[in-house]
Amino acid sequence: MFLKALLIAGLIMLSGDLYAKKVGGKTVPIHGVFHGYLLGFNEDPQFIADRCNPPEGKFAWAVTSFAGSGTVSHLGEVQVSAEHCSYGTVATGPDGTYGDGEIMTIADNGDVLMATYTNGISLSGPPVIGFMDFFTFVDGGTGRFTFASGGGMEMGEVDFGDYSFTMQMMGSISYKRK
Repeated sequence: MFLKALLIAGLIMLSGDLYAKKVGGKTVPIHGVFHGYLLGFNEDPQFIADRCNPPEGKFAWAVTSFAGSGTVSHLGEVQVSAEHCSYGTVATGPDGTYGDGEIMTIADNGDVLMATYTNGISLSGPPVIGFMDFFTFVDGGTGRFTFASGGGMEMGEVDFGDYSFTMQMMGSISYKRK
């Protein structure tokens, strides 16, 4: 499974122009490494109903939140926060899939890079759970990332012993410098 993920990552890196529209800048590779903590699972039914749009055949059982820090090319040292809808099926209950994700990355200079992520899957079992999903940069950032575009793949693991996570992202981005 790990080799398959690396192959997918390589294909994404080579297909940067498919993910990034020109916004006055050029399309370049982006890579980030993050570490932090799983903050928890919000299982409030009304919050889930307002926030999540599960795929057909699935239900959202929680909104899962994370916070951490790391380093990202084009941003330097960053703070990151993310949340997504955790899914399941009636037959199996929670099944390790997730989507409707939103990630906000804040550089030391205050520039904000926004992305969404989808098609998340868990790759292994407890207590350390691997994961992989696909992200797309979206309008709504600030500074040079106001109209960023592009995307790629992120993968990592969550350790349910201490609720820590590590993650790396790789893909391509197009943005206009100030």
